[in-house]
Amino acid sequence: MKSMWLARLVVLTLCAGALPAQAAFVLPGNAMKCTRSAMLVNCTDRFGNHFGIVQQGSDALMRGFDAISGQSWGQASTRYGRQQLLSGVTSSGAAWFGFSQRIGWNVISRVSSSEGTRGRVTCNRLIGCN
Repeated sequence: MKSMWLARLVVLTLCAGALPAQAAFVLPGNAMKCTRSAMLVNCTDRFGNHFGIVQQGSDALMRGFDAISGQSWGQASTRYGRQQLLSGVTSSGAAWFGFSQRIGWNVISRVSSSEGTRGRVTCNRLIGCN
């Protein structure tokens, strides 16, 4: 379950730059309701989870709250060409590190945590993520 949570952070980071500027939108189902300006994305859901992303150049900073665990978290990422490196930490001290690589219309992401969990997510622009 924790590897899925980490994988969602990777997907959120990758999707933040794909949203139209100055927009408000709701994702389907129980997903998040988000508002975006030129450099900031802020999202919440009906369960009390929320996060914000500030993007400047090739860097993105994220802060959020996970309602199930009751923990706050933060993540920083930097893009180098087609690769993105990310690292983060929770309020309990758990940490993670990961990277993503864009190959054509696919993005392959891998994340490892200080607790020993690992996750891998592959996203395609046409069919989504798995």
